[in-house]
Amino acid sequence: MSLSIKRLCIFTIIILPMFISNVIAGELQIPNDKALIKFDTRIGIITFAHKKHADLSITKCTTCHHDLVPEGANPDTHVVPENTTVKACHECHLYKSKTPAKAKTAFHSRCTGCHEYTAAGGQKAGPLKTKCKLCHVKSEEDD
Repeated sequence: MSLSIKRLCIFTIIILPMFISNVIAGELQIPNDKALIKFDTRIGIITFAHKKHADLSITKCTTCHHDLVPEGANPDTHVVPENTTVKACHECHLYKSKTPAKAKTAFHSRCTGCHEYTAAGGQKAGPLKTKCKLCHVKSEEDD
């Protein structure tokens, strides 16, 4: 079997069904006021490009909003109903909580963990753990 036929088979079996399921499921829409989300942290403000991340082909709402997946359900195949209310990260991940993980722990593992995984696969990725100031930006008032 030629390489191009193998690639076509992989696309047809793996990638195409994911794309179709997202279209059929009628992906949840991000409100305009949530397209960019700012988190004020001790070492600088983080601006999270919510819409940009949601529009990536490798992510789904449940990639980050794991509370949308019922216990025991497969997050890769679970379809979130359109009328679902999505909680903000800090509604569960409080600054000093242990269960679930506090916000800093959750963000550093989920966000930079995904960036590291993506970069390891040879793709362009966001900031990594060793580049704190790429996410944590001091405001001009702090200078």
